[in-house]
Amino acid sequence: MILKEIIQSQLKQHHDTHGKFTVEVAKQELLLTEMHVKIADLLRTSRLGTNQEKSKHHYLQALQRVAGLESQTFLKKRPSLLYNLRTDQVAAHLGLGCLYRDQKLDQEAMEHLAKAHDLTQELTTIEDSSGQQDRLGVFLTIQGEILNEPQQATPEDKRRALVKQQMAVAIFRQLEQTTIGPLREQTLRRLMEALLSMADTLENLELYTESQDAMRDS
Repeated sequence: MILKEIIQSQLKQHHDTHGKFTVEVAKQELLLTEMHVKIADLLRTSRLGTNQEKSKHHYLQALQRVAGLESQTFLKKRPSLLYNLRTDQVAAHLGLGCLYRDQKLDQEAMEHLAKAHDLTQELTTIEDSSGQQDRLGVFLTIQGEILNEPQQATPEDKRRALVKQQMAVAIFRQLEQTTIGPLREQTLRRLMEALLSMADTLENLELYTESQDAMRDS
């Protein structure tokens, strides 16, 4: 029996015994939600077409479980559980955003990325960690790339893309100054990706000198 089935069995047993939603059940639900997101990420990044619908199913299952947990009022008195709930919710929305982007469903992608961004900003009020700032930078970079799609971007879209990419670059530059160890390499890679995206947008806006500067910085 795989771990997912074990957790589901434990949840059913707990419900049959106690007949109500408890903190212990919430912890098990969070664990199952996290598993849905991880499975969905693996399926999505496999790049196999047959896995994309399964990936979407697991992301939606994760969000469905989050919605069920959100209705439990006792979570407001458990900040660590609420924080983990929001983190899983962010991961599911980010995953869906990337999945829809790969499928060229830009409007749906932007909706989920915006939700992930807003939830992450909410999390920074609880704990403004480097991890949260890194996520914000990732969301802004991807949103900028979608807005700058050459086939359909309007001048206003390109300007909005540039603003988001400039914000992403600022975030990663700040993290570059404060991050040490293995995570520094990831931060530098994110900064390079944000600069390259910004260079593309600047070129599309016919700001060629600024585009070359961004390319050199990357």
